[in-house]
Amino acid sequence: MSKQAVKKTVVRKVLEDTGFAYTLTCESHVNSDYADYASSQALSSFQRALRDPNLSYDDLCAILRKASSRASSRQCKTPWSMFMANYISKHCNGNVPANGRSEQVH
Repeated sequence: MSKQAVKKTVVRKVLEDTGFAYTLTCESHVNSDYADYASSQALSSFQRALRDPNLSYDDLCAILRKASSRASSRQCKTPWSMFMANYISKHCNGNVPANGRSEQVH
């Protein structure tokens, strides 16, 4: 398995775990979106999964919100966590600033 495939698998696992935890937490009417919840509860897990120890709370929120926005408008039947893991792995390489605007990747 390639390093990229392993990375996607690890990111997908973190997404599934935090998505499930967020769903359980929402049953008690938490006042946050998934990006805020995942960034505050699982930042270190995402840092490890993405191999980016400098990933900040704000950067992760921006990445997750952009990915979630793309996921909500997708036409495919790919499971949410798989779509998100593919998107995040493809677009997250340590160059997404807190404002959420990706810099050009060459």
